[in-house]
Amino acid sequence: MAKPSTRQGLIDYCFRKLGAPVLEINVDDDQVDDLVDDTIQYYNERHYNGIERMYLKYKITQEDIDRGRAEGTDGVGIVTTTGTQNVSGYGAVTSNFYESSNFIAVPEHVIGVNKIFKFDTSSISGGMFSIKYQLFLNDLYYFNSVELLQYAMTKTYLEDIDFLLTTDKQIRFNQRQDRLYLDIDWGAQSVDTFIVIDCLRALDPEEYKQVYNDPFVKLYFVALLKKQWGMNLIKFRGTKLPGGIELNGREIYDDGVREIEALEQRMARDYELPPLDFIGWWIMALNPYFLQGSRGEQRLVQSLINEHLKIYGVEVTFIPRKFVNRASIIEEVTASKFDDNFAIEAYVDTYDGYAGAGDVLTKFGMSLRDEVTLTISKERFEDFISPFMSADEDIDLSSRPREGDLVFFPLGQRLFEVKFVEHEDPFYQLGKNYVYQLKCELFEYEDEVIDTSIDEIDTQVDDVGYITSLQLVGVGRTATATALINTGYIQEIFLNNDGFNYTSAPIVSISTSPSNLPNSDATAVAFTTERAGMKSVEKILLTNAGFGYTETPTITITGGGGSGAAATCSIEKTFNGVVRFIITDNGIGFGTVPIVTVAQPGSGTTAVGIASLGAAGEFNQVNSIFVQNAGRGYSSAPVVTIANPETMSGIGTYQFNEVVQGMRSGTQARVKSWDYDTLILQVSNVGVGTTTPGFFAGEDIKGLSSGALYSVTSYNKDDTTDKYNEGDIFESEADLLIDFSESNPFGSF
Repeated sequence: MAKPSTRQGLIDYCFRKLGAPVLEINVDDDQVDDLVDDTIQYYNERHYNGIERMYLKYKITQEDIDRGRAEGTDGVGIVTTTGTQNVSGYGAVTSNFYESSNFIAVPEHVIGVNKIFKFDTSSISGGMFSIKYQLFLNDLYYFNSVELLQYAMTKTYLEDIDFLLTTDKQIRFNQRQDRLYLDIDWGAQSVDTFIVIDCLRALDPEEYKQVYNDPFVKLYFVALLKKQWGMNLIKFRGTKLPGGIELNGREIYDDGVREIEALEQRMARDYELPPLDFIGWWIMALNPYFLQGSRGEQRLVQSLINEHLKIYGVEVTFIPRKFVNRASIIEEVTASKFDDNFAIEAYVDTYDGYAGAGDVLTKFGMSLRDEVTLTISKERFEDFISPFMSADEDIDLSSRPREGDLVFFPLGQRLFEVKFVEHEDPFYQLGKNYVYQLKCELFEYEDEVIDTSIDEIDTQVDDVGYITSLQLVGVGRTATATALINTGYIQEIFLNNDGFNYTSAPIVSISTSPSNLPNSDATAVAFTTERAGMKSVEKILLTNAGFGYTETPTITITGGGGSGAAATCSIEKTFNGVVRFIITDNGIGFGTVPIVTVAQPGSGTTAVGIASLGAAGEFNQVNSIFVQNAGRGYSSAPVVTIANPETMSGIGTYQFNEVVQGMRSGTQARVKSWDYDTLILQVSNVGVGTTTPGFFAGEDIKGLSSGALYSVTSYNKDDTTDKYNEGDIFESEADLLIDFSESNPFGSF
């Protein structure tokens, strides 16, 4: 359905584009037929794909000779036009004008005539002793043994001689008359002589069905339909439909007009042939007897350039830039990637070495500022690179070399960035440009995504750019804990005043238990929070609920740089509750705080515990469990369960440059290195093309290509690479020469 091959198929396709059958397109069938005809006519007269070049053979008849003969022989072939005008003092003045009818009728579908050829016995083309025959005999003795370039040059040479010695006959052609005027001596012509007409014929879409599926035809017909639809609706302007909807044909009409103007500009720019390709001779300022660059000459020059580049050039890899993200206001490119690669031959203009400043020693280390100028064929790029560029959705990609594209120069194993593309040097030789000059500088990596699938290119940026580290967990282990129960404990702490101006967590002191037994004194810690730029106490949690209390203890909050915080508590003197959690195994591999579950008592209140994590070497462990609520009614110590880490066991090996993704945050990055022994994953391009802040501690990191899966225990956002790390080398070498431990390293020992 999307590829119309008939007139009705084109109509149905374009109606669907405008909204049918959901919307009613208010255009009459006769109007539709007229618009189809207008579209095909415009396409045939303007678009280079709407015509075909053909050669019509015509046999001259006696009637043609008689009609074309000049005045002097019984007036044959002469058309007389008489003009009469009344002149004061003279009366009626009659003037006779004579016009020769030296034309032949051509078919209606011919829309342009380039030139004609005559089969005769002239000195150039007749007999085996002709110049043309001898040249072919000498230069092309065996056609299959010569190169096409030699054939093209010989053919051009013959055409030049033929043009100079036997110039083409003057012809006049008017498409609306369907007449081809031949300004020749018709009296010297012979009956049954053949002439061949080099002409352009409009393609009949009923014969060549592909015309109906031409992208320009479809777009242009839709625009004409939209314009006609809007014009039909304009007369109903102001008419209101149920619901207050008002028909607005003007807007539809204006949209159609704008689209037609844009398409006609595109036709003139991209698809329209120059006037000389449509008609034989024009009155012009240039000498019509000398070519100003024919297509044959242009093709010959292009072929010579292509061959030269293949012989003397270097095979480079062209890597187009894809614009992933752009700033919405100033259209600044915020993210880009390189994932295509194309081999193409290029001539190195800077043959005596790299241009530019070269290797420069700065205070930060060695800086390479090499430049190179490469020349590539315009035709080769347009034929073998542009059609095969693959652009993802919502990604901009140019069809010609652009500033920002990359070129891998294999001789120096270096990656260059195109800084300027010169497309007019040499300047319009024979009316056309044939090459692109790429002025390139050594590529400076700025966190772009480079994934060409060619290792020697992708590894160019292995250790540069903004690289961050993820500490992962190879094997996790669940923490375990037990609970102690007793009576006379603090059941819960109530924060009566959160205070103000705290700079750190204050110290919480609880009066001693009267039992004077070990671990009977209650202990607690305070946690602060910040609101409106001011810290205050958020909550107080028990590390030990104590036991043996007969009266409510006193809670004192001191230190932390603030004041005003106050708390009270409640005690339970009758029933057992959880007074303390004892960790029997700290576990390993926790990225987030696990949930602590305490078994319910037979009757009463379930205790609530809150875990806290602490770093033990490179991994997070459960270092304590606070008592948020001691509960009530336990007859024996309850079972305490601590949730597992997110990943109990990591699997797989991350691959260089593959994309990894956080399973909770959705953040993506590129792998730079993976150390299985230390479980450190170094990545770059974190969140390129997204608005995600980064990876979450505790989430799983999955390799989208390798399938590797490990959990994050910590995420170091600092850059782990130093672009100018050569400075460390200079410093270490200098220390070998100068001993700064001496009081005067520059003096005598």
